[in-house]
Amino acid sequence: MKGGALERAFTTRLLALTNGEQLEVDALRDSMRITSEAFDSLMQSFSDGGLLSIQNGSISLGLEQRLDVAMRAIEAGADPEVVSRCLGWLEFEELSARVFEANGFRVMRRFRFTAEGRRWELDILAVCAPYLVCSECKHWGKGMGNQTARGIIEMHLEKVEVFSKHIEELRERIGICGWSRAVAIPMALTLSATPMEIYRRVPSVSVLSLPSFINEFGGQLERLANFKLELTPVKTENKQTKPKKGVSGSRRAHRR
Repeated sequence: MKGGALERAFTTRLLALTNGEQLEVDALRDSMRITSEAFDSLMQSFSDGGLLSIQNGSISLGLEQRLDVAMRAIEAGADPEVVSRCLGWLEFEELSARVFEANGFRVMRRFRFTAEGRRWELDILAVCAPYLVCSECKHWGKGMGNQTARGIIEMHLEKVEVFSKHIEELRERIGICGWSRAVAIPMALTLSATPMEIYRRVPSVSVLSLPSFINEFGGQLERLANFKLELTPVKTENKQTKPKKGVSGSRRAHRR
C-alpha cells in the first residue's frame, strides 16, 4: 500500500475495532496486511501524536482521540460513510458540535423543548448573534436523493418552525435575552464529502465543509430556509434604593 491508502486502512480499522473496547496491539497487527515495519511506524506516529494510548500491549482510544482519528481518516481519503459507521451516534454529534465551537459558536447539545402539546429536540443548537443554527445530525453519506432523507428534512423544517414560533418563551434558556432580533436556520449535518445539497431550501452540509459554510451563509440566506425573528425588548426593573431606617434616623439625629 502507498502512504495514503495505508493510513486510510489503519485509521478505519482502528476506529472499527476500538469502539468502546480495548484492543490488543497484536490483534490490530494481524488484522492488517502490511509489513511489521509499516505497522510499527504508524503505531509510533499515532502514539506520539496523542491519537492513541498503549498500555500493557493494549490500545485504547478516548472520545477526543476517536474524533481526531475520524477526522484524520477522512482527510486521508477514507470513505466518510465507512467512517460514519465506525462512530457512535453521540461521537458524530460531538464532532459536529466541536466544529461549531471552533468557529465561534456557543453550542447547546440535544436542546429539548415542549410546544404545541409535543416534545421536540434539536440535535445541535449553535448560537452566535444573530444566528440560531438548528442542526440535525445524520449518518447518511449519499445525499438527499432518497425518500427517507427527504422525510427527515421535512420533519426538521417543521421542528425549526415550531421552535421559532415559541422563541420568546425559550430565549432565557438559550441565553439570548439581550437580543432584539434573531435568525433561525435549519440544516442537516453529515459526514458525507459530497457538495452541499439543498432540499426545501434546507442545506445538507458535510462536517468537513461546515467551516466554509459558516463563513458564507450570511450571504446565502435568500436561498436558504430561515426564520427572521423580532424579539420583544427585555424590560429591566429600575429598583430605587431606599435609605435604611437606621441610617436615616441617625442622620436626623445628627441634624438636630
